[in-house]
Amino acid sequence: MEKLIDSLMEIGFSKNESKAYLALLKQSPLTGYEISKQSGVPRSMIYQSINKLVSHGAINEVRSDPLTYTPVSPNEFIGRLRHEKTETFDYLQENLEQIQHPPEVHVIRHIQERSAVIDRMNDLISKANQEVWLSVWDSELDEIEPYAKKATEANVQLYSLLFNCQPTNHFGRAFYHNPSTANIEEQRMNQRLTIVVCDDKEVMIAGFSKDMVPTAVHTQDPMLVLLAKEYIRHDIMMKVMSEHSSEEKMNQIWKGDSDLFYIVTNELLNKNNNKGEA
Repeated sequence: MEKLIDSLMEIGFSKNESKAYLALLKQSPLTGYEISKQSGVPRSMIYQSINKLVSHGAINEVRSDPLTYTPVSPNEFIGRLRHEKTETFDYLQENLEQIQHPPEVHVIRHIQERSAVIDRMNDLISKANQEVWLSVWDSELDEIEPYAKKATEANVQLYSLLFNCQPTNHFGRAFYHNPSTANIEEQRMNQRLTIVVCDDKEVMIAGFSKDMVPTAVHTQDPMLVLLAKEYIRHDIMMKVMSEHSSEEKMNQIWKGDSDLFYIVTNELLNKNNNKGEA
């Protein structure tokens, strides 16, 4: 009985209304006094509960002397409630969706395992319509190259920064890190940082290493897309500038400056050793 009362309360009845309705289901017709006696609802509150039940369409008022009440059958009453609730829910769903302003939430998806990471990189290259920005290492190049080739053949513009790779015609406008600079990059980050930016809309940033399972993040967050693209852009510009200066001069710029040395290599400059070498 308590479960029935709780369930009736869940659809909008008060506890007293639930008790009165159940009393009428057991026996009817009943007067207000009899409903109070059978249900345990105080006489001072029974007529308030009866009036609510009548307004709910749960009981009928019988014009007799004295006035009595009968319950509407559960099938009829519950069926009507279910229909009304369904109509209300349908109306709310349709109309609330029309006024909803979708929040700008950009999910960051985490990907693990080499095959899954490579597949997502190739998906982004394949879906591009205008341009792709890449920062890729030779260890992953063969798995990506067929998709890059198809993209260039479809007139998608590729801007690629390739690490320790032989020149190739399949990566659009490509720039190359030689083994010495590639080694510095890999040692500094302790991984091969790999990036794919698709149409300024999506980015995947992955890390490959001998010592860990390849992992990546994939998102459409515009700030992360911009950040990744600017990272590749600046790396390309530094590569171009370094090619127009001798290696000796470039080394003089940063190898003798402790801050620049740390920025480039992620290692602290051993000043004592430098002084000894000098």
